[in-house]
Amino acid sequence: MPFTKIIAKGDSLDLVVESISGAYNGKLINSDSIVGTWHQGGASLPLNFKKYVEQDKAASQISYPNEKEISIAAAGGTQLYGTLLSKNNSQKLAIIIAGSGPTDRDGNNAMGVKASSYKMLAHALDSNNIAIFRFDKRGIGKSMDAGFKESDLVFDDYIKDVEKIFNYLHDTLGFKNIYLIGHSEGSLIGIIAAQKAAVKGFISLAGAGRPIDEVIEEQVQNQPVPDSLKNEITSIFAELKKGKEVSDVPASLNSIFRKSVQPYMISWLKYTPADEIKKLDCPILIIQGSCDKQVKIIDAENLHKANIKSTLDVIPSMTHTLKDTDANCSDENMKTYMDSSLPLDSKLVNDVVTFIKK
Repeated sequence: MPFTKIIAKGDSLDLVVESISGAYNGKLINSDSIVGTWHQGGASLPLNFKKYVEQDKAASQISYPNEKEISIAAAGGTQLYGTLLSKNNSQKLAIIIAGSGPTDRDGNNAMGVKASSYKMLAHALDSNNIAIFRFDKRGIGKSMDAGFKESDLVFDDYIKDVEKIFNYLHDTLGFKNIYLIGHSEGSLIGIIAAQKAAVKGFISLAGAGRPIDEVIEEQVQNQPVPDSLKNEITSIFAELKKGKEVSDVPASLNSIFRKSVQPYMISWLKYTPADEIKKLDCPILIIQGSCDKQVKIIDAENLHKANIKSTLDVIPSMTHTLKDTDANCSDENMKTYMDSSLPLDSKLVNDVVTFIKK
């Protein structure tokens, strides 16, 4: 979203985004950091920036000669671009399905997430002789085509895209033992796609176990937001669940309920994750971090209880980015979103490898 006002004076920086009634006030510190506060919807949150410096040049220079870019034709003329990492003798392959928002094939997005979690998971699986395909969702990264409109996107588009990818990797490239790994929103997408594709197994990483309106409302309840705005969110969801779009959305809620995203929300709300995972007849691994502030342990438990073929693993100190914070789940949590040098949780990697190889 564009800034409608930018004022830089001395060591002060003031920014405004009128479309969501958001504002930022910051100060330059030591020439390489900006420390400040984001204001929106009656809430104020710390938001700090630091000049980026490559922290692990040796790691960034590692070459993966068996890594190649491929594109797969999907519905509506869309080309889905992704990275296939496969050794010649890889017998098993996993497809990573990205989470919500503008998250790309590496697990990063333009909203400040620089964790590179999917890229790191791909390289970890490759080192264990498991092939991996990670891709940019339609409308994201290289899979953004000139005719893309957010208002045309529905949840089922992502499901059909995963089915297309599965068919291409299975039928055209010849991978017969394929697993789906869905992270966050990608968990539900993977659950539904796995109902139609002959997958060997499904892995849910930080996947919601409740309808998305319940998850978002809980997230908002835990924020310093006025009760009137919380009630407004409940009312908007009530209309969307009826299949009706809402025209009079408060500016402060545009980031969630803007007009162009409402068709997607309506199509998403018709699915209940626990009901959908019941339909799977393949082995299932459900992994959840105890320090995840976006998706809760109850979500993983709901998924686990819904299907007796599932195994549940709650990993202490792991956040939504699949990396570790301190045992108290403190604000250090946010570092896992922005520091690509932090490693993935080692138990997560071991559990995924063990599940696929078994």
